[in-house]
Amino acid sequence: MPAFTVSDLARRVGADVLGDPDRRLTGVASLDVAGPEDLAFFAREAMREAVRGTGAGAVLTPRGFEAGAVRFSVLKVDDPQLSFARIVRLFHPEPAPPPGIDPSARVDDGARIGEAVSLGAGVVVEDGAVIGHGTWVGPGTLIGRGARIGADCRLGHAVSILHGVELGDRVRVHAGARVGTDGFGYVPGPDGAHKVPQIGGCVIGADVEIGANCTIDRGALDDTRIGDRTKLDNLVHVAHNVRIGTDCLIAAHVGIAGSCEIGAGTQFGGQAGVAGHLTIGAGARIAGQTGVVRDVPPGAEVGGTPARPQRSWLKEAAHLSRLPDLFHRVARLERRAGAGGDEGHVRLDGPDDGSA
Repeated sequence: MPAFTVSDLARRVGADVLGDPDRRLTGVASLDVAGPEDLAFFAREAMREAVRGTGAGAVLTPRGFEAGAVRFSVLKVDDPQLSFARIVRLFHPEPAPPPGIDPSARVDDGARIGEAVSLGAGVVVEDGAVIGHGTWVGPGTLIGRGARIGADCRLGHAVSILHGVELGDRVRVHAGARVGTDGFGYVPGPDGAHKVPQIGGCVIGADVEIGANCTIDRGALDDTRIGDRTKLDNLVHVAHNVRIGTDCLIAAHVGIAGSCEIGAGTQFGGQAGVAGHLTIGAGARIAGQTGVVRDVPPGAEVGGTPARPQRSWLKEAAHLSRLPDLFHRVARLERRAGAGGDEGHVRLDGPDDGSA
């Protein structure tokens, strides 16, 4: 495990140091379990009690943090969480890929393999495929005919990069993901549904991360596209002809139906769903489990099903939680007014015992 002094780390993240700059650190940990050779971070007021009791040797804090008398060294930065993420890489560098091509890999004669490429056991690289310099392809992965993989990519085990797919440089695709599968295109006919051939491509920008078991469909005619630096969590589905902008964050179980346009910097909470042919404006934020059935303006924050402004959705949820109490209050008022008592009433959560 590498070791760094507090001053070493401060230089790398532009931190101001309070306390011993020569303190030696050998790892990172959360505030509650960190020891005297660990670095931790404090980013939110809710963490204040934890930072007071931490055993960490050093803590990353916001620049406005009032340290007082503390046992640890303090590194003041603009964004403690971002600086911590960068420092974690120093203590836990990514392992180097195994060199060369495993004897069990199959590379067709028409494929082109760059320098310093690693192909794991059972990899198949079909005719016309191109793999860029320094790319690492995990065991059991398929690179389809004519696919183009950029430099320094990392493809996990049992990944499928199907025919004609293009990946930019430094793309990460985790285990079991499928990129370039057929879109769900059918036309009903008197003898059943007829499949529409999916002849478009699938183009993935640079520095994109695709989580485990994601599926990204190729276009029906035009290309499905995902912009640079966008990150997909596990089990995300992107349908045919979807265009996702740069720097989007899409959490697990999100489904985006065909021909949607997703603007740059958009964020999706888990299990959100988007109906087909919609436009989500740049910088919009979609809450988890939201059902989007109409266009969302740039910068909007929406939630619920159907999606509506998040403030309205939260107010409605608060009102709905009060309905059982309101029902019982109305029932008591009816009885007092001699309006027929309980007869014919439908109780929402059991008999009214008068306690509401």
